[in-house]
Amino acid sequence: MDRRTFTLLAGLSAAATSLSISGCARLLLNGRPPGSGGITAPTTPLSEQLAELADPLFRDYAAGRSVDALHSELAQKGVISTRQGIHHEQIINLARHDPLVIYKDFYYTQTELELYALAYLHSAQNQFPIRP
Repeated sequence: MDRRTFTLLAGLSAAATSLSISGCARLLLNGRPPGSGGITAPTTPLSEQLAELADPLFRDYAAGRSVDALHSELAQKGVISTRQGIHHEQIINLARHDPLVIYKDFYYTQTELELYALAYLHSAQNQFPIRP
């Protein structure tokens, strides 16, 4: 075996070892195999997850929209649920097909903007509740 072949084989085996170790580490940390699609309960409720996402940058995008309409639309897309919180895997899946929108000189998917708008409106509603 020549030196070039030996170097190639050594590099490939190191890469394979690295991938298998990272896969096992992910399995141990998550408690489930990668890509299993199993749903685990979030560590924080949906309202707290939305509060973490709330940003005044999305105030203009959220103008004229309602919390209920955005919530039902995102729930219908499978992005959020009251029991499971925000489904990050679903956002990633939708990102492959969602149109990109330029908002304030940055690219966002339609679903991302809707989620940020919901977070902003939800946070604003909880900070300044509407009283009759």
